[in-house]
Amino acid sequence: MANYNCVVRTNYFHVKDMGTFMDLMNRTVGSEDKVELWEETDQDGNPIYAFGCYGGIAGLPNESDDEIDDDSYDRFTDELQKCVSENDAVIIMESGHENLRYVTGSAFIITSNDTKYLDVETLALEAIKKMVGTEFVTRMDY
Repeated sequence: MANYNCVVRTNYFHVKDMGTFMDLMNRTVGSEDKVELWEETDQDGNPIYAFGCYGGIAGLPNESDDEIDDDSYDRFTDELQKCVSENDAVIIMESGHENLRYVTGSAFIITSNDTKYLDVETLALEAIKKMVGTEFVTRMDY
């Protein structure tokens, strides 16, 4: 079986507290590579941030033994949600593949009070249903 290869990238977004956000990002671990952080300024001169990595985001290691576990990604997104400014959102986009067996794409949207996961395959099938007017069943992998 081939390895799953992906890349993760976010939009630029505002944070409530730069120190808290930087601490979170310094503790965040990528599954294959380090998580890179970018800082820019918006049209008003306020700092905005984005991040990304090759491979997925593993999350935050647990406090007891500094290991990645099943809850690491959830800990990361829970803490990230606390950092996002009101009326802004983080869109964590991931695209990946396992050779030509399958291709995936997703967006995980995080606001200060809500989250939503979007999957490209599901969105495509919903769009096709609207376009052809009936259920559409297909196979996207092998």
